[in-house]
Amino acid sequence: MIIAITGASGVGKTTILKELSKRLSKHNTVKVFHFDDMELPNWDELEDAKKWQEEATIGWIDKLVKIARNDNVHILFEGSTEIKFYIEGFVRNRYQDYNVILFDCSEDTMKNRLIERGQPELYHSNMIGWLNYLRREALLKKVEIVETDHASIPKIVQGLIDKLHLK
Repeated sequence: MIIAITGASGVGKTTILKELSKRLSKHNTVKVFHFDDMELPNWDELEDAKKWQEEATIGWIDKLVKIARNDNVHILFEGSTEIKFYIEGFVRNRYQDYNVILFDCSEDTMKNRLIERGQPELYHSNMIGWLNYLRREALLKKVEIVETDHASIPKIVQGLIDKLHLK
């Protein structure tokens, strides 16, 4: 199974997957990848950021599906990208054993987390718009939404482990 997680900056994607990686360090049947593990473009010089995001997301899914099939492993992948791009990548690869999840939180929680991690500049109207866009897209595509405001990290991590049917 591949679980693809999306969400705006500050919703908890990376924090939760770091904790999950610790919990699963002895499991050689699970691999964790982050969208930002690739070289990112200079956003100011990019002509069409949306097109780049689509191509990069589908490229990631191509790679992850090959790894899942060849290595017979589960994969957790996180990146702040559009849900439809994840789905398109899985459909193109004829891969059905996947789950897309939106991690979400309130604007106040996002703001506080971004300030705490030393990135207050990421809290701006465009990021709030992205947060709201992803919520609408998740509802439209009937994608699971995990609210990270009040749920504990261990509880969210355990939910992901349960989805993979691991002990």
